[in-house]
Formats: sequence, structure tokens, C-alpha cells
Amino acid sequence: MASNLQTLVRRHLESIAEFPDSLLARNAPEALSIKNIPLKDFDSRITGVAGGSSPPFPFATANDYYVWASTHELLDDVRVPFLTMNADDDPIVVEVPVDSFTNSWVAMVVTRGGGHLGWFEQVGWSFEVKRWMSKPVIEWLGACGEGLAIEHRREPPSFDADGWLVERDRSDLGCKEIGEGGRVEGAEGQEGMIAGL
Repeated sequence: MASNLQTLVRRHLESIAEFPDSLLARNAPEALSIKNIPLKDFDSRITGVAGGSSPPFPFATANDYYVWASTHELLDDVRVPFLTMNADDDPIVVEVPVDSFTNSWVAMVVTRGGGHLGWFEQVGWSFEVKRWMSKPVIEWLGACGEGLAIEHRREPPSFDADGWLVERDRSDLGCKEIGEGGRVEGAEGQEGMIAGL
């Protein structure tokens, strides 16, 4: 995964160079020079310092970044159907709180193997691989849409503001239709990268 992230940074070096005093520009040469860089090392040099706006970025260590990015303390507040998928050998998400919460809106899946976002399967007898996680996620979404009984609120749960569909109490979070729609692509590989990233 870290080699894919290195590839992404390399593709944007020209733009990064336009900001020579940035932490990203200063840290990129070292992060790109390490062959087979572990993800945690990449995150300590790049993602944890330049992965977002300040504050909260930059973080002193990759671990500080991981603690900030963790969602486990928010699981009890989820009020919509929510599926999580983790692998038991994930080098980043080393602890999955399967037994430490009681929220019935949350379904947790822990797979044997898969690493961090690495659920791949071989296609037939070829050397091609594809992500297998799409199938169970789509099945789960279908089950939620077809079989879940949701209590209706007295008021409509959302309203339209400037073309955005937002919840009444959450005008900072919404969605907007910007086109006719179609198939979402995203799990296919790009040249020089492993599928999905």
C-alpha cells in the first residue's frame, strides 16, 4: 500500500514543488527514496504531516495520526445502518472493538487475512486479481434497503437547500445530484498501481 502512495506522490511532484516550504515538499524526497517503505513510515513522513489542513495536521508521529483518525469512540453515536470491515492482520487497525460496544446499528465484519484494504481474490486461472469485498457490501446494502424497518419521523428528515439534500440539524453534511448517474468506478487498477488505491 505504501508503494502505491509513493506512486501517487511521484505523480504530483511538480505541483508539490510549487510549495517548497511545505512539510510535504520537504518530506517527500526522503519518503520517496525508501524502497519498500512500510506504511507506518510513509504515514509518519507524509500522511501524518500533510494529509489534511491545520489544525489538526501535522501530527508528531504516525501513531498520533492513527489515534486522531480512529472512529471507535464514535460507534455508539451511529444512528443509521453502518457496516465496518476489517482484517485480523491489518497493520494499521490492530485492534477492532468487536466486543466493546452495543450499538445495534453497527455490523462489524472481521475477516481472516486481508491486511489494510487488501481483500483480493484471483480471477480464474489468470494472474489478475480483483477485490472480493464489493459483493458482501452490496448484499448488505441491499438487505438494508429491502428488509430494514425504520421508524418514520414526524417531520421530513431532510430539506433541500441550494440543491443540497441535508438533514435539518446537520446543514454541514449533505449530498447533491450532479449528473444523470451511472456506475461508480473505483476498485479497478490504474497503471503502475495495485487495484483500489
